Amino acid sequence: MTPEQLRTSILQYAMEGKLVKQDSNDEPASELVKRSQDKKIELIKNGELKKSKKLPVITDGEKPFNIPDNWAWSRLGDLFTILRGGSPRPIKSFLTNDENGINWIKIGDTDPNSKYITKTEEKIIPEGLKKSRAVHIGDFVLSNSMSFGRPYILKINGAVHDGWLIISDYDQVFNKDFLYYLLLSSFVKKQFSIAATGSTVKNLNRERVANTIGVIPPLEEQKRIVAKIEKLMPLVDEYAESYNRLQKIDNEFEDKLKQSVLQYAMEGKLVKQDPSDEPASKLIKKIENEKAELIKEGKIKKSKKLPVITDDEKPFDIPDSWEWIRLGDYAEKITDEVASGSFAAIRDNVRKYKTENYAIMVKTADFANHFSKNLTYTDEHGYNFLNNSNLFGGELILSNIGSIGKCFIVPKLNRPMTLAPNSIMTKLIDPKLNKFLYYFIKSPIGNFELLQIASGTTMKKFNKTNLKGILIPIPPLNEQKRIVFEIEKIVNSIDKLSK
Repeated sequence: MTPEQLRTSILQYAMEGKLVKQDSNDEPASELVKRSQDKKIELIKNGELKKSKKLPVITDGEKPFNIPDNWAWSRLGDLFTILRGGSPRPIKSFLTNDENGINWIKIGDTDPNSKYITKTEEKIIPEGLKKSRAVHIGDFVLSNSMSFGRPYILKINGAVHDGWLIISDYDQVFNKDFLYYLLLSSFVKKQFSIAATGSTVKNLNRERVANTIGVIPPLEEQKRIVAKIEKLMPLVDEYAESYNRLQKIDNEFEDKLKQSVLQYAMEGKLVKQDPSDEPASKLIKKIENEKAELIKEGKIKKSKKLPVITDDEKPFDIPDSWEWIRLGDYAEKITDEVASGSFAAIRDNVRKYKTENYAIMVKTADFANHFSKNLTYTDEHGYNFLNNSNLFGGELILSNIGSIGKCFIVPKLNRPMTLAPNSIMTKLIDPKLNKFLYYFIKSPIGNFELLQIASGTTMKKFNKTNLKGILIPIPPLNEQKRIVFEIEKIVNSIDKLSK
């Protein structure tokens, strides 16, 4: 049970009369209701309150649960005065810096962790009160839009705008703190939610609050209920601290477990080596030969020779059948959007569209959305201009700014695709090698390698030249397949356990 569920349960038990014992010596709630009605009649008679429309009788079908015999049901509008605030306009004409001005109470003056409003940021001149509504210490205010129905008790006098409903004259029936918990309870909040109108912003009004059903315990029992609630809530707060710590540990444990699996995989400790596997040295030789052939055919450019790997660079030992290699020697192509031209040339030749067009400009955010929304497009001219960074499916995309280490394998979408800014594309000679490289980038050692080449204080960034120089441990091809299979099996099991 979450801390919030526990708080909700305590309040619900309280509202059903199950939190404290009833005392037959308590004056029954029916007497409180009678006194409240007599008080309203007196206020109407003295002209202090307008006579309101009679509220409908509560039917048995409306009562959501049973209550003790000495309690009562009533509509809230029959128990206290409900008024709406008012707003002098334009409000700037009525604001003042005078310390003796009238407190102008706004939603922004509330503290979501407190039941009181104790101060205001702004004050208004006395003339503003004529177009607003005065409130007094002890009055309740209910927000009637946005976080509608949230009650606060005033510890200051002031005036409120029309985003507030004011509750007053409740003391004949309710202990102030019990009323606060009643308004916070799930069964009242549910009624508010059903009654609120508006498709975008929900709104409550005076009539809807007046029609809401509430429970009334005897006044002495209300005090006992409040004492019990306020004894329990600090214990719930302590529980919340422990619960949140455990949640954090659970969340971190899942991530750390996955990271441990990936690190074990990259060190050759996740699956057994098979002496019959063709060693990685032969795989690398094949890649070198295929790259040489592509250069000879003019399909890729010959790149600058990368430095020889020294023993000091190697972060850990790997199995004998594995090899260390630089990514630039392993990949057929590592490129980004500006490989096709300068920023100015791209700006002049590549138009971007938010509505469907010839080609998708693939962003890292598109993978999170499964390419279903917020896509960016370019036209055929832009696609052809970006020919050096066009995508065909199977390439690895790395975010090279901000979210270092975020990577994805490009799906085959059966339509033209090209690379968007702020990412780098890595294409391998053999697509069967993609998955292992993907998990390497997501592993602790992969992330470490990227952070080593990243620069910037506020926003980390790396470029394609530096990316070519990072070290990768390469297992035999068959072992790569076994490693990928084992990683995905374990990660799926972790995900199932965390649900």
